[in-house]
Amino acid sequence: MQIIQNNPYRVIGLLVGTTAAEQRRQLTRLQRYLEAEQEPETDFCFPILGNLHRTTDSVIEAASKLNLDNDKMSAALFWFYKGNDITDEPAFEELKVANQQSCYEIWIKLTSSGEVTKRNSSAYHNLSTLLLLHAFNTSKIKLKLLEQGISLKLKYLESNYAKDLKLLATDETYKITNAGLQRLFLNEIQLELERFGVTFSEKFLNILTKQEFSAKEDFLKGFVQKPIQEIEKKIEEAKTKRKANKANAVNIGNALYEQIAEKINQLKSILGTSNLEFSSISDKGSDEILQCGIDYFLHYKDSSTDPGSASMDLFRKAETLAIGNIAKQRCQENAENLQEWIDDKPERDKQGRILVDLGKLKNLIDEYEARDETIANAKQLLASARQYLNNLKNILGSTDELYLGFSSRIASDAQGMCVSEINKLQEKFSNTYDDAIKVAAILLLKERVNEAWDITTTIGSMDMRQDFRTRYIQNRTSLSNLKAQFEALNIARETSSGGSSGSGCYIATMAYGYYDHPQVIILRQFRDEVLDKSAFGKWFIKTYYNYSPKLVEKLRNKKVVNSIIRKTLNQFIKLIK
Repeated sequence: MQIIQNNPYRVIGLLVGTTAAEQRRQLTRLQRYLEAEQEPETDFCFPILGNLHRTTDSVIEAASKLNLDNDKMSAALFWFYKGNDITDEPAFEELKVANQQSCYEIWIKLTSSGEVTKRNSSAYHNLSTLLLLHAFNTSKIKLKLLEQGISLKLKYLESNYAKDLKLLATDETYKITNAGLQRLFLNEIQLELERFGVTFSEKFLNILTKQEFSAKEDFLKGFVQKPIQEIEKKIEEAKTKRKANKANAVNIGNALYEQIAEKINQLKSILGTSNLEFSSISDKGSDEILQCGIDYFLHYKDSSTDPGSASMDLFRKAETLAIGNIAKQRCQENAENLQEWIDDKPERDKQGRILVDLGKLKNLIDEYEARDETIANAKQLLASARQYLNNLKNILGSTDELYLGFSSRIASDAQGMCVSEINKLQEKFSNTYDDAIKVAAILLLKERVNEAWDITTTIGSMDMRQDFRTRYIQNRTSLSNLKAQFEALNIARETSSGGSSGSGCYIATMAYGYYDHPQVIILRQFRDEVLDKSAFGKWFIKTYYNYSPKLVEKLRNKKVVNSIIRKTLNQFIKLIK
């Protein structure tokens, strides 16, 4: 450390506190030795502390630096003085003979109590000076020695015994407080750090924030402008990078946190959280780190990359830097919203796996709502939806509300189609007075009831919501009753189990106008007495009764067609008479 190695007191070979007469004698003595080109012996330059080349000019210059009280005080802060003859004198003798270890042991023992007293106050000062010398004695600062040296000196300068050094070094008219001495000391340390190329030492700040001394607040405030400027620069750099590459925002945010977090903590220890300058810069850092997390999340949230954990980590880091209520609230709100998104991830994963099936089901619902409400369409709807419903069930489970909703909707639409067609056929049967048409309508109704029953049975095996299942059971019961009525009436008996006597000739009845028309009676007799006696005739009768109701339904209002049928049947009747 330059101010120790080249200290004016060292150059002239004296301790702090020698009288003016002693100083004059020493200067005269030095001049004689130097003129004789000899190195003076037994003075207090302590060669073990480092090389010291003294010349007549350097001695004169050193002496001139000890004329003013302020200069003498600055030099005294970094040199030795004898405050306790019993302990300091042996220590100085050890230094003279290059036995630093013994010197260390003497002063360390005296300062081990941690309390500055009259007996050990000079040991605090002298040991600090020795430690500081060796902290800067190489190309790299030894931080442990630096911290020990600063701590000892500040404890000494905070004590009531710092005035002893001031009185030894300066005239009694020189006025300076303990805080002033502390600032004088720390300014020299700062200059030495700058000589080592350290313009802003985070380690130096860390050391100072651990200490308690009168000048702490004032001295540290002088350090804050540079770190604040550096933090602002890092924030602006991060903002520019984030806007240019949001996909990399998480790395930008983490890098910014690493760059500014320690500096912000140091500023916090210096300024305190109530300081507006500190809260402003800390909130700016928090806001930018938070925005990095937000941009990263928004960039990846709809992709295969899950941004939840990385963004949440940035949100938490941002929250540690937030000071103001607005900054804190913004961090908390974003963290809460992100946590909801993270908690919903299992459901989103399910949704992603069933997205195609949901789309297909929605399309089917829309498509079949536009179609006619028929039993045939109901059957097709169930068949088309089965695969997609099974996929939903396998992924979501049979009790999942979304799956039950779609399954119930498909079942409801299919059942609605069946009910609609059955109702229309019943209405048609009720509104017609033509016997042939009634017979045709009731046979068609029976056929549709059977088809609807098959579909209803299929629907019953499907998973559905309880409210719809109640309606389904009601409709199934109604359909079951209708089916039972048809089975009891046994209209249109199968020809293979007793013939078709008693059944109407539907097409003939349609053509001639009523059931008991003479020509219709002849045709029924031919059916029962001739056709029903042979295998071919039975097949013909069965085929006729299978298709004739449908033909009657289509042709009953076609006058021209009915006229042709009558003429044809008249010719046929002439042949069979």
